[in-house]
Amino acid sequence: MSKKVSIEIGHGGSDPGAARGDILEKNINLTVGLELKRQLERHGVNVLINRIDDRGFKVADFLAQAKGFNPDAGISVHTNAFNGTANGFEVFRNTNAFKTTSNLLCAGIEREVKKLGQTSRGIKESPFIMSSLPCPTAYCELGFLDNPNDYSRFNTPEKQRLFGTAYAKGILDYFAVEWKEEGQASSEAAAPPSTGGVLFRVVAGSFSNKSNADAQVKLLKSKGIDCFIAEYR
Repeated sequence: MSKKVSIEIGHGGSDPGAARGDILEKNINLTVGLELKRQLERHGVNVLINRIDDRGFKVADFLAQAKGFNPDAGISVHTNAFNGTANGFEVFRNTNAFKTTSNLLCAGIEREVKKLGQTSRGIKESPFIMSSLPCPTAYCELGFLDNPNDYSRFNTPEKQRLFGTAYAKGILDYFAVEWKEEGQASSEAAAPPSTGGVLFRVVAGSFSNKSNADAQVKLLKSKGIDCFIAEYR
């Protein structure tokens, strides 16, 4: 069963968000968010996104749509600004019943962002409306637009797409989905061995609780064992 992720790309249309001269947050967010969408879909994730171009939207309307989508995770893509001295990535988790799993999701994303050389201000609790989704959420602020050193880490579309990729890697790690490099064939699509086309699958446990099944898959994959979850009713 495919995982589902809702992506809220902040601002758009007449709402530019933060600005650095004619460099606008809404455009940075769009580049990051579209790359995040591309990378997730490349790994078989079903994505709901609020915009794919420069248009405005109402957060409450998208929140209602996202709730109907019933995502396994919700991501908000934003860029920060304060007083020119603050710097670093920060990510906000939700505060509802998914607080603990949100923390795991946020930690995975933060870990990948730090691999880009970006500093982190840590994981914080989110007061934002998208955090009310009934699933783990991560409200990501990739850095401070008004800080010259911070901005140098995402001052080109290529660098911004690296953040989108980092977010995707963190989300997939949370889902226990193996990262595939561009062009790498999926193990599911690999040709069967030359035994008349027969595959012999090894079952490593059956669980009535989905979270326990996910944990088992993550454990096996950490040991280099290819595995997946098959649902039986």
